[in-house]
Amino acid sequence: MATVKWNQDINAGSNWFADINILDSNGAARDVTGQTFQSYIRRHYKSINKEEITITVVNPVTGNVTFELSAAQTSALKHGKYLYDIEMTETATGIVERIIQGVITIRPEITK
Repeated sequence: MATVKWNQDINAGSNWFADINILDSNGAARDVTGQTFQSYIRRHYKSINKEEITITVVNPVTGNVTFELSAAQTSALKHGKYLYDIEMTETATGIVERIIQGVITIRPEITK
């Protein structure tokens, strides 16, 4: 299945939250029972420094998942463009699938 490209703008110092439903190739809800997720945001793909995006499976049967960066995490990031992706791993087989990728632009925080 093709990776969805989804770019985001985030204000530094603010909580960022996204709520999505993972769909199959026919547009139907995808059951993500037995899947694990991992995601990082980095300045560029070879960056050693990274922030982990918290992923919570809200409803595995409907594929409803949330992604979150805390205000402390976004505040720690310098303004500019970053890369991120979200990978889903089938625990039974170890098959890894990148489900979302894109660019996150961090807007500078004025009020601290």
